Amino acid sequence: MTSTTPVVGARRWLVLAVVLLCFLPAAMDVTILTITVPTLAHELHASPPEMLWTVDVYSLLMVGLVLVSGPLGDRIGHQRLLLAGLVVFSAASVLCAMAPGPLALIGARALLAVGASMIIPATLALIRQTFGDGRDHAVAIGAWSAVAAGASALGPVVGGFLLQHFWWGSIFLVNLPIVALAMPAVALLLRNQVESERQPWEATSPLLSIVGFLGCAYTIIAFTHDGVGALELALPGALGLTALVLFVRRQQRLPHPMLDLSLFRLPGLRAGVVASVLPVLVMVGFELQLVQYLQFVKGLSAEGAALYLIPMPVAATVAGPVGGVVLSRLGRPRVDVPAGLLLAASGYVLVASGTVVPVGLALIGFGHGLVQMVASNLIMATAPSSQAGAAAGIESVSYEAGAGLGIAIFGTVTAVAYRSSLPPGVSTSPLEAGDSPETARAFAEAFHTTTWLAAALTLATVFLATPKSPAAHTSPEAAE
Repeated sequence: MTSTTPVVGARRWLVLAVVLLCFLPAAMDVTILTITVPTLAHELHASPPEMLWTVDVYSLLMVGLVLVSGPLGDRIGHQRLLLAGLVVFSAASVLCAMAPGPLALIGARALLAVGASMIIPATLALIRQTFGDGRDHAVAIGAWSAVAAGASALGPVVGGFLLQHFWWGSIFLVNLPIVALAMPAVALLLRNQVESERQPWEATSPLLSIVGFLGCAYTIIAFTHDGVGALELALPGALGLTALVLFVRRQQRLPHPMLDLSLFRLPGLRAGVVASVLPVLVMVGFELQLVQYLQFVKGLSAEGAALYLIPMPVAATVAGPVGGVVLSRLGRPRVDVPAGLLLAASGYVLVASGTVVPVGLALIGFGHGLVQMVASNLIMATAPSSQAGAAAGIESVSYEAGAGLGIAIFGTVTAVAYRSSLPPGVSTSPLEAGDSPETARAFAEAFHTTTWLAAALTLATVFLATPKSPAAHTSPEAAE
């Protein structure tokens, strides 16, 4: 198997800048639709389930697709994979902007997920190949995490500004100039390194993963909708759980699994996965409800809601590089993880109680940005460089699984809380919450319920995601 030689000198930082530029639109598209939900529901005549699937299909499909694209990058080279992903991503962005209805938009968002599933693991693997295992690797991962957390928080802000001044399709076309800048830079500056040992290829594992997550998400999303029978809920859920069990068993038995579960024997990687899944689940789910609360209850325009959110992306973007520098010098993920989670939990408490909300949003952004940086570094630094693609796949699965499940779970919790808060005899969709004072009050109560839930889940993650020993950050070779 060929070994990867880290890039030396100033060129590595130029490579990092190009990689982050490629990653930006893929990360931002996880949440850019959240602020446009009321507009899209009106413009495309979409039902609440159709809107949730429009937002959620992107993340849920990527959970299975990155299992293919991560190892594929080890086989064909991550630079080549990144270029292919940018081509698919730009074409899908055009199709999304031109979608005539909700079903067409869901299908185009699915194609967008195909492109993003090639971009995200390729960027992580290229960072590992470029920086190796040195101290600068933590700084580079900190920058990647800053884009991940910052772009997720920035998505609704960008979407709000575009929606206020242009038609709704502009939220997808904004990807095109970024891709146009990135593609020649990738072709000229990045090297394509291919492993000489080619692993067998199989499609069953990613298919099981996609069916598993989509089935479970369908049950969660459909739970609160009128006219859904018990059988319609039970069958997709049972199918999804069965597919996930079969997926895990298959990975344990295959000589060359798509998702190398043996890496989970390493404490650092396990902690990194938990620290990636749960905080992303909470933040993305919370943000979707927040932007609807600002528009339905507070009566803000899309641009006004975007301005309201700014403390989150600013703080999240700052947290990644700051945490990366601290981690590279002190190497103490056991401190950074709980510190970030406690900051985020404090922010949720402030928002839920309605006091100094901008400060609360900044604490949420900074805390999640710090945790995402540590989680990404733990996952990528733990795996050997020859498995950079597999580790990138694990990191991408963790991030996208958290985002996809967060949208489904928090959307369902809010819908249940909203309906339970409505006056007797009143029955409306959460998308119509701003139509009367009664429905606005009900949605406000539902939003505060989900925000307290976000605080509780973030506090619980402190005990689940903190590395248990200093050795948790060591490499597999050292662990063995």
